[in-house]
This record gives sequence, structure tokens and C-alpha cells, in this order.
Amino acid sequence: MNMSLDYPVEVIEKGYSEENRHYCCLLCGDEVEKGVIYPVGDVFFEDWRYMEHHIEKAHGSVFELLLSGGKDQTGLSDQQTKLLFLIYEGKTDKEIQKELKIGSMSTIRNHRFSLRKKEKQAKTLLVLMNLLKQRQEVITEEPDNDGTIEKSFEPPAELARYFSKEDGRLKTLRLKEQEKDQLLATIALFFNAKKVYTESEINVILEPIFEDYMLLRREMVDRGVLTRNTEGSEYRLYCKNENGDGEEMDFKKEMKLKAKEEKPSYGIFQIKNVKNGKLFVSSTPNFKTLNGLEFMLNTGGHSNKELQTDWSEHGKDNFEIEILETIDEKDWRGTNKKKILEKQLDKWLEVIKPYGENGYNSLKKV
Repeated sequence: MNMSLDYPVEVIEKGYSEENRHYCCLLCGDEVEKGVIYPVGDVFFEDWRYMEHHIEKAHGSVFELLLSGGKDQTGLSDQQTKLLFLIYEGKTDKEIQKELKIGSMSTIRNHRFSLRKKEKQAKTLLVLMNLLKQRQEVITEEPDNDGTIEKSFEPPAELARYFSKEDGRLKTLRLKEQEKDQLLATIALFFNAKKVYTESEINVILEPIFEDYMLLRREMVDRGVLTRNTEGSEYRLYCKNENGDGEEMDFKKEMKLKAKEEKPSYGIFQIKNVKNGKLFVSSTPNFKTLNGLEFMLNTGGHSNKELQTDWSEHGKDNFEIEILETIDEKDWRGTNKKKILEKQLDKWLEVIKPYGENGYNSLKKV
């Protein structure tokens, strides 16, 4: 299994990255929604702890996975790889000597010394590459005569999986909303807020990033990153100050503020097994946590055992998650969210009756 290494060392060590609203597994790309408590049997995990649980159960040790990458990834010989693995297992030098059939203890000590030397060399290389990158940024970000910033495109580390390793281009624009905002915010750094661009100039900037640069250009206009005059002959980077003399927009910051301002929608939803028609009806204080629900089912952690068994047997493609009711707080003034959800869930359970052969819910004990 390939692990994404386009992250800082401390992130790779954990095996997952922390995004704005979720944690992302670097090994398989699965996401865990933040702010959700995940039940596993009789134990309840916080979001980040559940991601650690997922990595442990689905992938094992990050150490072992990295070590299994081979010489091209680690730079280690077969003997050094075996040695590291045995040290990680807690073997003594004597046990290692016996298992690797090494003639003397001094040979093992020499191997340990070589590994420490490689560690220092790796640190030196990391520092050199960081200094080189900083130097290149100073050189390449000098504006040219027309005010356009010239630099090579580097995608955010958490979006690296969407880019081709061969030519560095974006492979698809079918990204999640938050990821697309992050991508466009990065691309926006290529534009100067004081410059008026022609369509051809926009295309020259976008074509190296995405083959269908016209689609990317339209996306940037539709999402308000670029503004365009009615004739389509002039483009500008969206700027808070309409007179054009303000700073370039902080698109990421705006997206974060927008997310904070948006109240989460909540209500009643159902999960339908299209194989047998059985239903599971429940409520949620935030519909965005349905991603976490699907992840929980995919990893075998849902508390409803019957639903979990069928999901594991038939696969997620044979289930549909549908929102039954989005609750409007205006109709429930003075009532707290928990009581609203309880009352509306009871109403839907009475209508649908997802019990026995018809569903996965259990009748309430009177």
C-alpha cells in the first residue's frame, strides 16, 4: 500500500492529516468528520482517536508500512530493513544476531552505527532541501514587468493525490467543496490584484495546472475567485476593495469565516438497503456528520449490529442515505434542538415503521 509522503514528518508519523473539518488517512484517503463521537462496541472514541483506531485496524503500524516501501522509498538495504524491523519489535542484539545469522555482535553494532549515520544524512538533506526551496521562492516570486507573479505550481500537500506524478497536472476537478476552495485559493496566488488580465493571459497561467484550463477558468469565475466583465475580455482577481488598490484576497480566510457563519442544518435521515428494502431511520444535529456515519459503517463501527452486518455483506453501493426532513428553527422557537429531533424522529418512526422485516430500528420499550 502506497502512503502519501507529501506532508511534514510529524504528520506522516501519525499516518493522518488534520484538515479544517476532518481527519484524512494518508494510507487510504478515508476521512473522519470532526466533532463526532464514534462508537466501537462499548467504547466511544473522539474523532482523532477514532482515526488512530482506523489506521491500527485497517492498516497496522505506520512504521511497518513505511518500511515495506522498499529501497526506492527508504534507501535501506535488505539487511538494514530487517534489522530495523527486529529492533522495532523489541529484539535484543543477541536475538537479532541469531535471527539474521550474523557472525558477531560487533557486526550488529556496526549496522546500528550506519543507521545513525543515515539518520544524520537524512536530516542534513531535509535542511538543504528546505533552504533550497526558500531560495527558489525568493527568486521565482519576483514580479515581471507586467506585474504577473511567475512561479511553478505546487499543490497543497493534502491535495497532492489529485495531481499526476508524471507531469504534475491536476487530474480532475471533481473535488469536495472544501478541497476545491483550497485548490482555487492556491491558484489565486498566481494572480496580481492590481492587474487586468485578458482571457489568453488567464489561459497561459491555468494551462500548465489543468489540461481543461477553460473549465478551470469558468470554475474560478463561477465561484467568485475571478471577476469578468460582460464582454468576457477582461478578468481580475476578486478583491475586497473595488478600487483595485487593496491587497490580494485571502481566499482561504474568507472560506473559513464563511464556514463559521453558516449554521449547520439538521434533521431526520434514513439509510435504505436497496437489496431488501429495509430502512434505518435516525436523526442528526448536523447533516455534515453523515460522512462520518458512512465511514463508521465502512470500518465496521456502527452500533446497530444488524445494519452493520448487512452493510458489510452487501457493500455501501447497495445502500442509499436520504434526508427525510431538514428542520426549520423558525417553526420551533423556544424549543431546544435535542427535543426537536426527538419529537420529529418519533413522528417519522410512526409513519415509516422501520421495524422487524421492514427495518433495522428497535421498538422503544414502554
